[in-house]
Amino acid sequence: MATTRIRGGVHPRYYKGLSADLPIERAGLPKRLEIPLSQHLGLPANPVVSKGDLVQPGDLIAEAPKLISANVHSPVAGKVRGIVQKPLPGGRMCDYVEIQVDEEATEAHEWQPQEVEIDTITPEALAKLFRDAGIVGMGGATFPTDVKFSPPPNVTLDVFILNAAECEPYLTCDNRIMIEHTKEVLRGIELAHAALRFDRVIIGVEKNKPEAIKALRKAIDEFVSPVAPPFELHELDVLYPQGAEKVLIQTTTGRTVPAGKLPFDVGAIAANVQTMFALYEAAYLGKPLVDRVVTVSGAGIPQPRNVRAAIGTPVTALAEMCGGIQETTTKVVAGGPMTGTALPSLDYSVTKGFSGLLFFTNAEYPDESPCIHCGSCVDVCPMRLMPLKLAAYAKAEKFEEAKATNLMDCFECGSCAWACPSNIKIVSWIKYAKNSVRVKGI
Repeated sequence: MATTRIRGGVHPRYYKGLSADLPIERAGLPKRLEIPLSQHLGLPANPVVSKGDLVQPGDLIAEAPKLISANVHSPVAGKVRGIVQKPLPGGRMCDYVEIQVDEEATEAHEWQPQEVEIDTITPEALAKLFRDAGIVGMGGATFPTDVKFSPPPNVTLDVFILNAAECEPYLTCDNRIMIEHTKEVLRGIELAHAALRFDRVIIGVEKNKPEAIKALRKAIDEFVSPVAPPFELHELDVLYPQGAEKVLIQTTTGRTVPAGKLPFDVGAIAANVQTMFALYEAAYLGKPLVDRVVTVSGAGIPQPRNVRAAIGTPVTALAEMCGGIQETTTKVVAGGPMTGTALPSLDYSVTKGFSGLLFFTNAEYPDESPCIHCGSCVDVCPMRLMPLKLAAYAKAEKFEEAKATNLMDCFECGSCAWACPSNIKIVSWIKYAKNSVRVKGI
């Protein structure tokens, strides 16, 4: 299918070959899980367990208090050791539920197949499925998915887009899901289509994933459904940030989401590959979102892998599974190198939005030097912003001026920082400014 080329964008060097051909492996169960209660946009979930409580896989351990929040469930059988406060990767403090794992009971647990009335499901039932299972956007944004699929009454949604671009240079977890769980992903899309009846169902995948494209084409050709989703497979140019939600909507539909607006304002919904896989498991297995696939990669780790890990698994356990950390490692990043968060220590755990764990040497992260005002960051910005000005305002703590310069329209893709010949961490300054605007109520 024809697509629209995005304005700006960059061509970072790709390292997907480190893990793209490696099948998903299941991580071993650690002795203890540390599960944050704020691993989604919006309010933290409220704990419903206490120290000493026994839990089983899938048990609710924290409940969403309001609309913009998400339930949290136990991935394991075990005993609650307590609720402690620790920082999230971005630095914000959060409650964590610590669970001592009962490995034998966890391994003995089996998710029970569920009957789904696919041709009678309603939008309300779909939203309840998302909400009860604690599903959020798993591409990194972590927006509660039940809210995304519940637009205002005056909005008509006519197109669904599966975000299968996975444009981050190292990440291959979505690629492996598409190859190994193709039918399950399509069944998740089928469920969403059955409830909302889209005119178009688009799968947008970058051309550098030939095996995934082949698997999708085959599965679509063989797909039998009473609601007949109108699948369109779009092979996208390899250009970062092709997988950014607003960019993907523009390239696949030609529609531009206006500044300050959301995708449903142009009749569209976009969702990540693992999000729709999680919907399938919630509907057909009765399994809430308790684990996810993570790409562990980078020059600082001996054995890159795609690992399916329980939410709350310590970062150190994944590193050990992949051969341990090389002495030359200088930076560890949660997520991708373009949009991820550098970890100040390894005392963190896997969350619902944790798509990658990358170990870098100094060659990947050179030191910063002064801005030379070359305009490279402006040239590559897909949102037509002035990143160098936003960063300057952030450094000077002129947050009102930054907001007036369309600060909040930045979706933090990191193209500006990649293009900067002075290696200025522009997107980090923009994130700092956006957080300051929120905290100060500007």
